[in-house]
Amino acid sequence: MLPLKLKIAWCMLWALLGCAWGSMGAPSVCSFGDPQFGELSHQHVEIEEPAQYRVGEENFVIIKLEKPDLPSGYFVNVLVDTLESPSSLPVMQGWYPKTSIRPLSEGRHVIGIRVNLIYKSS
Repeated sequence: MLPLKLKIAWCMLWALLGCAWGSMGAPSVCSFGDPQFGELSHQHVEIEEPAQYRVGEENFVIIKLEKPDLPSGYFVNVLVDTLESPSSLPVMQGWYPKTSIRPLSEGRHVIGIRVNLIYKSS
């Protein structure tokens, strides 16, 4: 297989009900009734890419949380979007902690990855 260089554009977008995961402070009205949400929704997320992407093969992007042990009711949602690609779209599956990206053609690909913390009370 031929090596493929991809430029990955990471996007941190709004989580459930408008609370941002990352550097922005969550509004005080967005606590969902759980005092841990504020702390867990503001943690460092590290995204580890393969050294070299390969066309036609599964390439894994690893998502690491600063606080990976989440209490009951919390889960991580990963969404991947193709923002730019050459002739064909890559096959992608957004999973935590391992997201799969399989480019089908050579060229420049720009991929957006959204990592969201979701809390669902019982």
